[in-house]
Amino acid sequence: MRINVTAGNLSTLLDAQTNINTLLTITGEINGDDITTIRSIANLSTLNLTDASIVEGGRFYNEQRDYTSIANNEIPDYMLSGFETITSISIPNTAKSIGKKAFSDCTGLTEINIPGSVMSIENGAFEGCIGLTSVIIPRGIIGRSAFSNCSGLSALTIGDGVSAIGEAAFLGCSGVTSLTIPDNVTVIGDQAFKDCTGVISIHISNRVTSIGDQAFRNCAALTSVTLSNNVTSIGDQTFRGCTALAAITLPESIVSIRENAFMDCEGLISVGLPNNLTSIEGWAFYDCFKLTNITIPDAVTFIGEAAFFGCTSLSLITLPSGIISIEDNTFHGCSALNTVILPDSLSSIGYHAFKDCSALTEIHCKASVPPNVTSGAFNGVAKNRCKLYVPAGVYATYAHTAVWKDFQSIIEEQIS
Repeated sequence: MRINVTAGNLSTLLDAQTNINTLLTITGEINGDDITTIRSIANLSTLNLTDASIVEGGRFYNEQRDYTSIANNEIPDYMLSGFETITSISIPNTAKSIGKKAFSDCTGLTEINIPGSVMSIENGAFEGCIGLTSVIIPRGIIGRSAFSNCSGLSALTIGDGVSAIGEAAFLGCSGVTSLTIPDNVTVIGDQAFKDCTGVISIHISNRVTSIGDQAFRNCAALTSVTLSNNVTSIGDQTFRGCTALAAITLPESIVSIRENAFMDCEGLISVGLPNNLTSIEGWAFYDCFKLTNITIPDAVTFIGEAAFFGCTSLSLITLPSGIISIEDNTFHGCSALNTVILPDSLSSIGYHAFKDCSALTEIHCKASVPPNVTSGAFNGVAKNRCKLYVPAGVYATYAHTAVWKDFQSIIEEQIS
């Protein structure tokens, strides 16, 4: 059925027909009263508004039991929210925005046509549309949770005109396998692609400056990541639980790796850290038990608590000269670690820092003044066979300092 509407008269034109279950194409102008009429068509499956315009006036009673007012060229909040029979919607070519939860929980929706006129997709606009399989977003801003839990979504195209991806925008879109973030995007919000368990590859353009916390958490199939050269930090839990990720090289723009960034990346074998990196925060590589060797850049001055806890394949660690303290549990449970080189700047070693590093056979401590060691720092280290190398001329100092004196083999060496 095709109907040309003057704002407010759709009900009259339909002549009280409410059993339309095929294509309804509307042209002309519609307002809030007409949306009320559309919502009354209980079996409507296909709605084509391509050549229609939404104009202010009238109002409709949405599923939140609120009356919603209408603005020109805006898909209103909750327009068809929870309308389970709808399978296909074409947005008006004049629409500038898609309102909050406009089509949320339209569980039968499989097809949506978003025109290039749309500059914003508001919070939760398509949240819970589990039947949606393909989406092309030409431009604008994608709001918080806009497509979250669209678990059937397999083909996602984020157009060159998109400038920002909001928090949890695609959270739980488990059918998506490939992600390309285009050049105009500068911000990826917190949890934007969290639980996208089918994503295999991610390419992030060079204009992205900020990747939010948990942005790619639990992307369990992820094997390939290309990061922007302008991102300055890896956020809290950004790649946590990306269990298939075996290798990643971080760009030189990265100066910090925040807490839990790669936590539980159990397949991670190698990480290329940039020369400009200054901090690795707590739990950053917690339980990355396949991580073998990692070169910590000279610019790093801080490594947080439990940063490498449970990295059972690590065999060698050289800490840079700017490190002043080793925090609690930093290398706890690194059972393959056999050699540690500690810088002359080191002043303290925290609780359980090297606990259960049972393979440790050599510690080279370059500090002339023995660092203060918290009791328990070397619990589980065989001090009867682990050789402690210290600078020439300070053997007696180490041999009479708490904890250090427990090492049965203290050897002086020339420090280069």
